[in-house]
Amino acid sequence: ASAGELAVARGAGADMLNALYTAGLVQSGAVRPAARGVRSWPGGTLLPHALGLTGPITAAQWPAAKARGLAMDAVIGQSGLEAAYDDLLRGQDGRVRINTGFDGAVRRTAQLRQAVPGAALVLTVDSSLQKALQDALISQIHTLQTTKAAGAGRECRAGAAVVVDVKTGGILAAASVPGFDLNTCRADYAALAADTAAPLLDRTAQGLYAPGSAFKPAVAAAALTAGIDPAATVNCTGRYGFYNGYQPGCLQYGHSGLVDLCTALEHSCNIFFYDVGRRLGVDTFSAMAQQLGLAAPTGVEVAEARGRLTWSSDGNYQAGLTLMAAIGQGNTAVTPLQLAAYAATLANYGQRPALHYADRAVSAATGETLWQYTPTFTAVQGGEAVFGPIRDGMKRMAQTTRVLREAPVVCAAKTGSPQLADTLPGGSHYVNSVLIGYAPADDPQIAVAVVLEYGGGGANAAPILRAVLDAVFGI
Repeated sequence: ASAGELAVARGAGADMLNALYTAGLVQSGAVRPAARGVRSWPGGTLLPHALGLTGPITAAQWPAAKARGLAMDAVIGQSGLEAAYDDLLRGQDGRVRINTGFDGAVRRTAQLRQAVPGAALVLTVDSSLQKALQDALISQIHTLQTTKAAGAGRECRAGAAVVVDVKTGGILAAASVPGFDLNTCRADYAALAADTAAPLLDRTAQGLYAPGSAFKPAVAAAALTAGIDPAATVNCTGRYGFYNGYQPGCLQYGHSGLVDLCTALEHSCNIFFYDVGRRLGVDTFSAMAQQLGLAAPTGVEVAEARGRLTWSSDGNYQAGLTLMAAIGQGNTAVTPLQLAAYAATLANYGQRPALHYADRAVSAATGETLWQYTPTFTAVQGGEAVFGPIRDGMKRMAQTTRVLREAPVVCAAKTGSPQLADTLPGGSHYVNSVLIGYAPADDPQIAVAVVLEYGGGGANAAPILRAVLDAVFGI
């Protein structure tokens, strides 16, 4: 009901309307019938956060709605794509004047305004891929809970993943787990809002996570742009000894001794990126990360968090923070959508696509295309000289993981295992799982980002990328 009105009945049928007319309540203005459409979602658990909800105009929204020519009791898009494309989706209400006698019999009907149906909004999302991605997330979370040790993924309860078309920036799938059903979320709202797993949070657009070692390609891009030779090496001894009081380490998986840039990406050598990051300076590599899409608007139509990077102007800045930021920790926190845009930019040799859900709007009456999205890109300078070595290192990295090595196409990837503040009983830290990737490695079509909260390390996100590759490229 509108301000100053009280809804006395919903779903009124012909008998009730006739009774109201017979009693003179409609004619006197005491009761005002209003026809309202009802949204239904055949796949209400697919993409619920991004699709969003409709609802009555609020007091705060009324001035703007009035300026748009809407009735005070109109229902409008309140979140997600429903809000972003409300003007296209809503159409125009029809108006009919009905003259009746006191007995309720209709004397005369006059059509004052023809109803115009809203346009059909066609998304870039592939519903089968969306379901495959959500199923893969849910399955991997369950697998980690039931098969992994404490601190190695057993505590995982939530995650997010995004798949984008690198040629257009169209979002092909975006899953946030746990989620909800659009058909029942209003009735279930109290329970959903109270759930500590935060199912109402769109983790793809509003979840903020340290990228961990998935950030290393950004540092590599800054280094190559600054003229560092990709064949130059850093000696990985397992401990970075530049500072006397702070000497972080490297796990030295698959490497030790002299390490070049591609090898450092392949085996995620911390020492290499500590040293390169220190020499570049935090502001230099953070600026490059922002150009590549991290902590920057993605262009997506739904509400998104901006995120943050680490800068020398930060209130807690000290020299050691540069080392942490160089491996994707420090103050750095970004969204999965930003990670997907970043992966697509690396795949595109520095052409960063604006991300979007909507492809076009089609007239419900004629099928004519009323509006078409035009892909846009922001260029990051460097070309083959900068992005070629990074792509080579990421391609080699994917081959170190069996689940990706056996995929239907060769892919490129970079994992991350950022530490969380929470500690295990022994004092070690819980870690998230982060992964960026694209495929095919030499002719990229899709880019992928995955985050698993308390996932136990980047390798645990690889099966989700594999599920996407199977769904898109599997025979």
